[in-house]
Amino acid sequence: MAAIANEEILSTEEIPPWWRQRWGVILVGYALSFGVGVLSAVVTRSSGDASWSNGLPWERDLLARMHTPLPRAVDHLMLVFPWFGTNISLIPGIALICWWLWARRGQPHLAMRLGVVQLGSYLLNPSLKAMFDRPRPDLYERRGWFGWSSYPSGHAIASISVLITLAIILHREKGWTWPYYVFIPIMLASLYSRVYLGVHWPTDVIAGIVVGVVWLSATMYAFRDRGRGVLPR
Repeated sequence: MAAIANEEILSTEEIPPWWRQRWGVILVGYALSFGVGVLSAVVTRSSGDASWSNGLPWERDLLARMHTPLPRAVDHLMLVFPWFGTNISLIPGIALICWWLWARRGQPHLAMRLGVVQLGSYLLNPSLKAMFDRPRPDLYERRGWFGWSSYPSGHAIASISVLITLAIILHREKGWTWPYYVFIPIMLASLYSRVYLGVHWPTDVIAGIVVGVVWLSATMYAFRDRGRGVLPR
């Protein structure tokens, strides 16, 4: 009887409105992500301005090794994969999915979560690029989409934070596991392509990965019980 009573209490518990989120945690998570990006840049620049502008010795060596052409079909895919991890193409798709979650699935908390992750990813990239104007590699002809400063890799930030969040939400809402098997390989291929195409130094990608992981972790914690009809404790 006690168990039944507890279930009835939980079932009638007030569902928090969509605007009631852990905004303090989200803002701290964003600040921490930005701080990690700043710290990564400071560590890289500590080797000197020449290494910052022209790459560390191991970065130049890795670029040379990765520049070996892949089979033609794979090489073409290296030009396609980055479009799955750039805010230019992600924002319209994420906006549509947010609308689907809100209007069709009745899950405004999940829509809010996805929108916050996308917005944070979008803001982290240009803010760090504006602060650290690092020249892009000039060892080889750059190919594919790129723009502005080399540091950090916005593709890395968006691929990790947005695509993994989308996979988590689709798994929760539809029970699908295939998004993990599709998005993770796309994410890894996108990260690889940024160096292969000669548009980023490896430390740009590493910094983007770290920033993306911190932002993903912060938002996972902030939205950990949203969409379940349970008030935060």
